[in-house]
Amino acid sequence: MTMEKERDIQCVPAEMIRRLKALADSLWEGKNPASVHLNAVLEEFAGDMKTLGNIVDEYQSDCSSRLAFNEREHAQREARMKEEIEDFSARVARLEKEHAAGQKRIEELKASLAAREAELADLKARSLEDGADLNARYVSKMQELYDKVNRKELEMLSRWEEKNKGLEVKAAALESDLGARLKQLALREKALEEDFNARKAELIRTFDRVRADLEAREKSLAARERKFHDGPGGKV
Repeated sequence: MTMEKERDIQCVPAEMIRRLKALADSLWEGKNPASVHLNAVLEEFAGDMKTLGNIVDEYQSDCSSRLAFNEREHAQREARMKEEIEDFSARVARLEKEHAAGQKRIEELKASLAAREAELADLKARSLEDGADLNARYVSKMQELYDKVNRKELEMLSRWEEKNKGLEVKAAALESDLGARLKQLALREKALEEDFNARKAELIRTFDRVRADLEAREKSLAARERKFHDGPGGKV
């Protein structure tokens, strides 16, 4: 069994079909045998004919579907990015709050240390009024107490400063990551916009090519029709 050869389908202007049918009717009325052949050709290819409007509508429908899909995907990605930004903002706010609390605690420890130092200085001053032996023991005891307290206060202060530095590093890292994500979102938006503009320009170019081709075919058909009317037998 032989397979029917696949036909090449091209768009055909509706005006050309109307003119061909009118020509077939005119030939039929004039009892011209060519009318039978022309009508047979028109009937044979009637199912394969498409108008320019059909092609443009199908192309626009396809582009609209793809554009709508891209817009939905972009909206979903944008929503996810906004959620991540909100999460990062909340984390930064918490870190800033902890940082502020750490700074406050450090200031309190410094004030306490200053008060202790002032108290110790006062005790030293009063101890000078006592005897040499009592003064020596008293000063030694106070110095020992001062050193002990000072070491503890300095250790606490050092720990708080280290923790504060860690919070600052984390906050800087989060800010850097947030900036990178915002930049990535802007690049994605720009790429989607450029893709949309490119598709729109391609659609316009396609439409212009189709229209130019149809105009050229119509001119060619009109020339052939004039030639047919102005044939060997003279004008009809």
